[in-house]
Amino acid sequence: MMTAKRRETILKIAIGVVVGLFVLDRMVLTPAFAGWKAQGVRLGALRQKVQNGRQLLAREKALSARWDEMQGANLPADMSSAENDVYKALGRWTRESRISFTSLTPQWRNHDEGYATFECRATAVGDQAALARLVYEIETDPLPARIEECELTTRDAQGKQLSLALRFSFVRIEEQGRGAR
Repeated sequence: MMTAKRRETILKIAIGVVVGLFVLDRMVLTPAFAGWKAQGVRLGALRQKVQNGRQLLAREKALSARWDEMQGANLPADMSSAENDVYKALGRWTRESRISFTSLTPQWRNHDEGYATFECRATAVGDQAALARLVYEIETDPLPARIEECELTTRDAQGKQLSLALRFSFVRIEEQGRGAR
């Protein structure tokens, strides 16, 4: 028979073990499992970064060649020469697409990131095929041109005469920005 004193001792030991296991769980096991889980997440992110780095290294030659090509198509450093190249391109575009510009507003914009843009706002008039050809000429020109905005409106009831409002820009990478890769 168990005496009351022995039963009390066993209950105290059982309570001590339960409290000890609870404290062990809260103070040691739960933080350890959380740390292992966080470490696994960090390792997964690092593995992804390493994989991305390896892919970049594998594509380094192609990316460098593309960067060199983009810099070769850069507008000249002299503003008047750059503007001359742009106006020659505008002439090519109007000849190839058989459109006419009804307005053209150019403006230089300098950016803190080491490049400048020569931005033009223009309105062109023509039929659908001619305006589509103009957009094609801008996008495929060897100069670094980009269409920023484009709005097409009709000028007659049949929709044969269209007006195209454009904002396009040319980029010029400054000398200090050329070497950065």
